[in-house]
Amino acid sequence: GGGISGGGFESCVYAEGPGACNDNKFYGMSIEPPDTDISHVYVTGSKTNIKLHDVRLEATGKSLDRPIVIIDDSSYGNVMNGILGHTHVQADLNRNPGIDLMSQKSVSLDPAPVNQFWNGAFKGWDSVNRILPGWNVGQTNTDITILDSSEALFPDHNVMSLDYKNWGGAFKLQSDKTLLTPGHDFATFGVYARSSVQGSITAVMRYTSGSIISSASHSGSGKWEFIGMSALYDKDSPYFYFSIVGDVDLTAPTLTFGQSPATPGASLMSSSGARMSGTLTTGVAPCTPPSSGYYWTC
Repeated sequence: GGGISGGGFESCVYAEGPGACNDNKFYGMSIEPPDTDISHVYVTGSKTNIKLHDVRLEATGKSLDRPIVIIDDSSYGNVMNGILGHTHVQADLNRNPGIDLMSQKSVSLDPAPVNQFWNGAFKGWDSVNRILPGWNVGQTNTDITILDSSEALFPDHNVMSLDYKNWGGAFKLQSDKTLLTPGHDFATFGVYARSSVQGSITAVMRYTSGSIISSASHSGSGKWEFIGMSALYDKDSPYFYFSIVGDVDLTAPTLTFGQSPATPGASLMSSSGARMSGTLTTGVAPCTPPSSGYYWTC
C-alpha cells in the first residue's frame, strides 16, 4: 500500500534497464500527483518490467495528449490493474497483455485465441502416401498411426502415435506453412504428449535474436503432459516445431500469437474466416430467394 501525491516529480515509478530490473511489485498504491514531467509510471529496458496491482492512477492536471503510463517498446511482460482516472497508457499492449487498465481514453488488449495450427485435431491421415493435412510428416524415421477414438483426450481430436526408429536424428513435426502474425511479437505453442521415454519430445522455436530455443521435455511418466513454451519469436524467419526422439502419443497441438495461456483442444472459428479439416456436418433450412439479382442466400 501507500501513496504518492504532490508535485515536482519527473516520474513517480521509474524502472530502467539495461540489466535485470524485473518483477518489481506494488500493491494497493495511489499514484495521484496532478502532473509529472514524464509520466506517473515509466518503464524501459528489455529485462525490465513491473507489476502494479490494485493501483489508482490519477493526473487531474495532465493534458489529455500526454500519457500517465509509458512502457517503452523494449519492455514486455508488465502487469497493471486497478483504476485509471485520467489520460491514457502508451505501450505495445500485445507485448504486455497483463495491463488491464480501462478508461475513456484507452483500453487493454487480449490476444485472439484462434489456433494457428491448421488441423490441430489430426484428421485425414493417409498412411499409404504418408500425408497429414496441415503438417509436414515426410521424414521416414518414425512410424505414425492414429489411435482408436477411445484414447481421445479432447472431443473430436485424434491421438497420433509416433514410433521413433532411433536413426536419422530428431523427427520434426511442424506446420506445412509459415506461421507469422506481424502484429504480435510473442508466440505461445505446445502439444499434449504421452510417453514413457524421458526427453522424448520438446517444443522448439526460433527466438527473436535468431537463436534456437526449446521447452522443457517430457518426463517419461507415461502420462499426458503439456509440452510448450511462450517467447518472443523471430519475425524475419519464424520457425516452430516439435522435436521427437522417442516413442510418443500426441494430441491437440495449439499455437496462438501473443503472450497468453495455451488453449489445447480448441480450434475456434472467427469472423475473419477459418480453414477446416475433418467432417463437415450440414443441415437443411428454409430460405427465400432475393427480390432481384441471381444470388441465393440461406
